[in-house]
Amino acid sequence: MYDSDNDDLPMHYLFVYGTLRKECETGAHREYLGRADYVSPAKIRGQLYMVDYYPGLILSETEHWALGEVYLLEDQSQLHDLDVYEGCAEKSPKPHEYKRCKAEVILSSGEIMSAWTYVYQQEIEHLEPITSGDFLNRY
Repeated sequence: MYDSDNDDLPMHYLFVYGTLRKECETGAHREYLGRADYVSPAKIRGQLYMVDYYPGLILSETEHWALGEVYLLEDQSQLHDLDVYEGCAEKSPKPHEYKRCKAEVILSSGEIMSAWTYVYQQEIEHLEPITSGDFLNRY
């Protein structure tokens, strides 16, 4: 796993699992990923939790999977705008709720690739796990 302090890497793939997914009704997808190219449904090793009206991802090597989508971003500025949305840009108030990290994701084709994703950074003891692994179909 890599952290967002190393932004000079040329890869701009992003795994999203919550309000940025295209079927989510918040409008965030249209605003922040409208110019991005949809790549594939995907999954990542980890557990989703309900933080508020949105989820948080904790990466792990357990049997849990979080479901989402991978996008190819247009450029570095789009990644910066996403950092602002997720509250983890350099000028965002601290402590940050999320951290942008690189992690391995598995596309629906079975291909494994590295993509950015936003990992939850706060305590999870009081949060309800999303046992389905799918924020959009959590019940």
